[in-house]
Amino acid sequence: MPDTAGPALHAVLLFLLELGLLGAAGFWALTVFSSPWAAVVAVIVVAAGWGLLLSPKAPARPPWPWHAVAAHVLFILGAVVLFAVGQPLIAAVYLALILVSVALTVVYRDRVGRAVEQIHESAAPSGRRAAGR
Repeated sequence: MPDTAGPALHAVLLFLLELGLLGAAGFWALTVFSSPWAAVVAVIVVAAGWGLLLSPKAPARPPWPWHAVAAHVLFILGAVVLFAVGQPLIAAVYLALILVSVALTVVYRDRVGRAVEQIHESAAPSGRRAAGR
């Protein structure tokens, strides 16, 4: 397996976990409020919160180790929500994927930290306009 295949697979897993979190939020709202509009609102709220706080170019993104902790805590909360609304099998599979992600985060922590720093550096404005000329 190439040197970059592991981190790439981990990135795909994280994306799938993010989608699972959105699905859990929507399913919870649909179950609790019995309204598809509640599910839509729940998904939008979770997506907006993720985009503002945990996405790669988020304006208020926490530093590297805390970002991973916050993301995985939210994923676990999604698994708890799935269990609470009567989906224990889906919750167990989701939790197993979360544990795989935690393990991969520990294994690739140095690479992920450097990649996050590179994203922040590339997002910084550069050139004559950034210098105020």
